[in-house]
Amino acid sequence: MDIIRLKAPSPQEFDREFLKAGKPVLIESALENWPALNWNLDYLCEKCGGNEVFVRRGTTADDYKVGLKYTVQPTTVKNYIENVKNNTEWAQSSYLAVQNIKKALPQIEHEAPMPEYVQKLHAGPFLWVARKGHYEYCHFDPDDNFLIMIAGQKHVRLFCCELAPLYPHPKGSKGRTIQSQVNVNEPDLSKYPEFSRAVMYECIVNPGEMLFIPGFWWHQVTSVETAISINVFFGDSGSNTFLTKIMNSSQREAFYHWLLNIIEQNRELDSFRRVLAHLPDCLINFLMKQWHEEADEQQVKQLVKLVMEYCSIDTLPHEERRSRNPPLLKIRGLLWRA
Repeated sequence: MDIIRLKAPSPQEFDREFLKAGKPVLIESALENWPALNWNLDYLCEKCGGNEVFVRRGTTADDYKVGLKYTVQPTTVKNYIENVKNNTEWAQSSYLAVQNIKKALPQIEHEAPMPEYVQKLHAGPFLWVARKGHYEYCHFDPDDNFLIMIAGQKHVRLFCCELAPLYPHPKGSKGRTIQSQVNVNEPDLSKYPEFSRAVMYECIVNPGEMLFIPGFWWHQVTSVETAISINVFFGDSGSNTFLTKIMNSSQREAFYHWLLNIIEQNRELDSFRRVLAHLPDCLINFLMKQWHEEADEQQVKQLVKLVMEYCSIDTLPHEERRSRNPPLLKIRGLLWRA
């Protein structure tokens, strides 16, 4: 199915019809005066060539295509781009992904102002530079997301936030995203038969266009050409609007899975007992750090119940607080997977 295309909707229309509804849309002609649209490989080298960035390695392996395994290697912008332009063997298995522009590329940060559709920033903007043909594993992010195309084209396939047809990896898998076990290019239906009923939405994102990917929607991205793009993770304005939206919509199942995946990442650590002992405060603190959202009392009770049922416990352990702040519930494996 094709994704709806709109020419520069008003922020109010975007909020009403797409952001609040959790519905993808491809927006055209909204960034015509955006300075970052002038970026190309040579310009990035000229302005930021000596800057250190971190490149994913092993990106042609089967394990990468299902989000299981990769390493991260430091290099410079210039070295990465020269390898991409020369189509070296090193470039064929590398990907400059999710580079925080403010931190990694401060010389050009001012050229990528926040689009007016972004209400409350969660993280970003981030830079992505991909060789032609790069396949990025199918996954979902726990934020609303804009993919903004600067140069080249990307083919994007979206699937709604239902879990079963996309076969997420077992809980405890590393990182902030949830990865699908299915290689969307070559799905093994004998192993993943439910994928046959997955409804796919797709589009080509061209330079100057921005694709809204709702939080917790599965997406798989392939670079049709050597591609430069920016993305922004965000949510609804307000102190509790985003959390309320996802806990009262079709996104809830995927949100619960995401949260329990992080619980499982921490479950075997010695610190996890302290997390359980102070679980309500740990969850409040975690959601504030992730989304700047203030969970209300009822939401905290629901999430505490979810975690307790998952951990098969009837009561939380008792432990005196060691500091003013609750123990941290951390996301494990943000930089690499092995």
